[in-house]
Amino acid sequence: MKELSNSEAWLWATTRCAQSEQCSYDISQKLIKRGLSPGQANALAKRLEAEGYINEQRYARAFTHDKLLYDRWGRQKISAALRAKHLSANPIAMALAEIDPTEYEATLASLLKSKAPHIEAENDYLRRQKLARFAAGRGFELPLVFKLLDLEESDDEEPYDETF
Repeated sequence: MKELSNSEAWLWATTRCAQSEQCSYDISQKLIKRGLSPGQANALAKRLEAEGYINEQRYARAFTHDKLLYDRWGRQKISAALRAKHLSANPIAMALAEIDPTEYEATLASLLKSKAPHIEAENDYLRRQKLARFAAGRGFELPLVFKLLDLEESDDEEPYDETF
């Protein structure tokens, strides 16, 4: 791959930032792969931040929205992915706080409902554990997972009939 000049790198980076939200870490890594030194890439990323092309809060909000809506990830997995991209704690916390609790529970319920028919288990206890591990792997909090599994089980049970 041809090494980029500073002006070509700037043009490439600003175009990427105009197309979609980017974070400093991703842009720096991509610039390094395109031939810039780590120092040049970090300097260019700082310039992009200073000029408003990159904004951690905006990126964290967009990333959180997309991962919840399209990939159906939970808060824990989203948070870990944002930390892996070297975002600071405040933008991550603010983006996660913006998640609508009703929408979040509906996403998890839909995920569990679609996965449940494909779970093979010897009994209900093992089936429940497999579903919980699946949801935890997607980053959902176990108390919420078990709450929804309990609701699902109570819906499946037949109402108590006192007539004999």
